Amino acid sequence: MIYEMGKDKGIMIIVLVLLATALLAILFSVIVTGASLEWQIRRRWGLTEDQMKEIEQLIEKYREGEITLKDLKKILWWKFKIWGVTPPKPLDILDIQLFYTVRAVISTVNVALVLILLFTYLDIYRKTKAQFTAGLVIFSLVLLFYAVTSNPFVQRAFGFRAFGLGPFAMLPDLFTFIALLVLLYLSLK
Repeated sequence: MIYEMGKDKGIMIIVLVLLATALLAILFSVIVTGASLEWQIRRRWGLTEDQMKEIEQLIEKYREGEITLKDLKKILWWKFKIWGVTPPKPLDILDIQLFYTVRAVISTVNVALVLILLFTYLDIYRKTKAQFTAGLVIFSLVLLFYAVTSNPFVQRAFGFRAFGLGPFAMLPDLFTFIALLVLLYLSLK
C-alpha cells in the first residue's frame, strides 16, 4: 500500500489522517463534555430527577437564609449516603473535561494508528504469506480491540462512565500511543 504510492507521499497521508482524527476527536469530545454541569453531575452520579429537585430545594433554602452553608453540606452528604452516591472531590469536577478530552483524543488516534498498521501488515501478508507478518496482524487486532474498548466515546455509548481515576486512567493510552508510533515507524522503513 505505502510502497506503491511512494514513502514520502504515504507518510504525508498518514500524518494528515492522524491529524484529522485528532481534530475530530477533540471537536467531538468538546461537544460531549460541553453539557451543563447539572447534566454531567446527574449523568455521572446517576441522580434521578427527584433527587436533583431535592438538591435544588436545599440550595434554594440556603440562598433564602433558611439554612447555613454548614447545614447544607451536612444534609447533602447525608442525602448522598442514603442514595448510595459518592460525589467526587470539587477538583475532580473541574478536571474531568480536560481528562476526558485528552484521553478521548489519544485513544481515538490510537484506533487510527492501529488501523493503519493492520492494513499495512495485511498488505505485507498478502504479498509474502510470512508467519511473522501473520503474528503482526494478530498483534494489531488485539491492539485494535484494546484501543476501541479503552476509548471514552465507546464506553459512553455503552452507558459506562469512568470517574475519579486521574491521570493513571489515560497513561496506558499514552504508552500505547508511543508503542504504536514505534511500530508504525518500523513498519514504514
